[in-house]
Amino acid sequence: MELRHLRYFVAAAEELNFSRAAARLRVSQPPLTRQIRNLEEEIGAPLFDRSRRKLQLTPAGKSFLEQAKQILALSDRAVRLAKAVSQGKCGQLTVGFLSPLGGLFLPAAVRTFRQKFPLVEVILTEMVPRRQVKALFEGWIDIGIMPKDEARFEKDLALEPVVEVGMIAALPPEHALTTLRKVPLQKLADEPLVVFKRSSAPALHDWIRDLCRANGFEPNIGRQCDQAQALLDSVASGIGIGIVPEFFRRYQFEVVFRPFAPHSPKTELCVVWRRRDHSEAVRALRAILH
Repeated sequence: MELRHLRYFVAAAEELNFSRAAARLRVSQPPLTRQIRNLEEEIGAPLFDRSRRKLQLTPAGKSFLEQAKQILALSDRAVRLAKAVSQGKCGQLTVGFLSPLGGLFLPAAVRTFRQKFPLVEVILTEMVPRRQVKALFEGWIDIGIMPKDEARFEKDLALEPVVEVGMIAALPPEHALTTLRKVPLQKLADEPLVVFKRSSAPALHDWIRDLCRANGFEPNIGRQCDQAQALLDSVASGIGIGIVPEFFRRYQFEVVFRPFAPHSPKTELCVVWRRRDHSEAVRALRAILH
């Protein structure tokens, strides 16, 4: 039994007419009829009732039709999967991101990506920048989304900008600085700061330190955290003030956000991947993010 026999049979069963089935398959009728006869002989049961004026399926034919359709569907799927794998359009793509930064644009990008690559499973995993870099090197993720400085000196990683991110102050709800519409950075000179641990986001940690020094004071680190949620929880508890990306406004916390005066400093968010990774899926998601 070959797939050709099944295709002939399915066409004849759906048309209930050998001539129309042959025309549909663009073959002549005698070979089609002969192949179906051969199929019935191999099965050992008639699939069509030819005793009436109109061709009818026998009970065996009705049962065989459902199974034949499933076999043909699986065969077609196997072909599509094989082609997709050879073109990098099948498999799994894992993206690391720091919430909520990636959440602003990743969902829309992934929806667009899945329309083009429906056979690629996209996995989003939240992790701090330093873990993303490590996971890229170890192959646990395929793409990372992080501040530019976290990966710019890694020669085996490539990056390209996605969006420029403004940094703002995250204040405890009852703090005196909440009465200001904009907070001068110098006002933080005597305040404890809540920041990411250097082991989690070394470039961002150093960037905040350098920002404070550029404004004439040494940062007073009151608490260091390894997750965005823990950082904002600490601010809400009154432990200190955070200098965070403006996208953190999306979090529903008892925290008051204020821009800095005279203007908010900015950092660049990038998509990062292994320089030697030439996967079509990685290239496509990068293009969509760009």
